[in-house]
Amino acid sequence: MLPILIAYGTTEGHTRKVAEFIAERLRIRGQSVDLVDVASPAAQQVQLIHRGAIVGGSLHHFKHQAALTNFLKSNQTWLNAMPVGLFSVSLSAALPGADDQAEAKQAADNFAADCGLKPVTISCVAGALKYDDLDYFRRLMARQIVKKIGPGSDLHSDHEYTDWDQVEVFVDNYLRDSGISP
Repeated sequence: MLPILIAYGTTEGHTRKVAEFIAERLRIRGQSVDLVDVASPAAQQVQLIHRGAIVGGSLHHFKHQAALTNFLKSNQTWLNAMPVGLFSVSLSAALPGADDQAEAKQAADNFAADCGLKPVTISCVAGALKYDDLDYFRRLMARQIVKKIGPGSDLHSDHEYTDWDQVEVFVDNYLRDSGISP
């Protein structure tokens, strides 16, 4: 059985954790997986032997990683010849408001369109805040986002907002919508 490619871009490491979770869930469902960080040399050596792909990155200031964008645009032709799922990790996806959710979805849709992808499913995944790793400017931005998340959000420590059940549903939706049997 041909593997499913999981290609991801990460800035602070949380998107890697999400990609690894997706890979684990696919393996539990009997799928073979190739996991690739698009910023690594391994991304240049990805072979065209996959039955599908799940790609994702983290959203910062309404942009995903340049390495992910370059990977997707460079490989657009063969990626569009197979079922592709897209996940976009951000703090915006953790916000409770419908407008915030719509904004995160629009950013993911725009990213897919900009890269020429036609994903069978898209998921906006709530990310993590690694407060101690942020520079001054990014701390100011994070404070504004965290205040919107609501009570109980400490502005001085790390938080993970990811809904892992939602990520698992994304995996199931990808397998269903792509026609790849679980």
